[in-house]
Amino acid sequence: MRTIKTIQDVRILQKARVFSDQFTKYLEDEFLGLKEAFDFDGADTAFTLDLHGFIVVLEKGDNLRDLSIVGLNRLDGGLLGSLPEFIEKVECDQEQWYKIVVIYTNEYGMAFYLPKEAITDDEEIQTWLEAHVE
Repeated sequence: MRTIKTIQDVRILQKARVFSDQFTKYLEDEFLGLKEAFDFDGADTAFTLDLHGFIVVLEKGDNLRDLSIVGLNRLDGGLLGSLPEFIEKVECDQEQWYKIVVIYTNEYGMAFYLPKEAITDDEEIQTWLEAHVE
């Protein structure tokens, strides 16, 4: 699991080549779009998602039924127990991702990105995602 709260977090992922260049560019664009949506006039490096809810990139092996570290606990079913605002499919190069937006309060929400390849063995999660995808 990777969390993105600042543009520096995205740039570290770019430099380390953790994900494809196209996906990290997509994450950068999403981050900058949030900065604009929150009407932040300062430098990109000064903006943080701490107060608004951050971006979480899930990876193969993450326990989607217990994401308590980001507020979706095991007792409630983790990601599967959430009521997403929306789920959409994102394609970058040959990769397919799910973008899952969960609103916690009127002022705080999180965007989760889940690679399709990470859930090929979990029919329950695949069914849940497809039932909510727009």
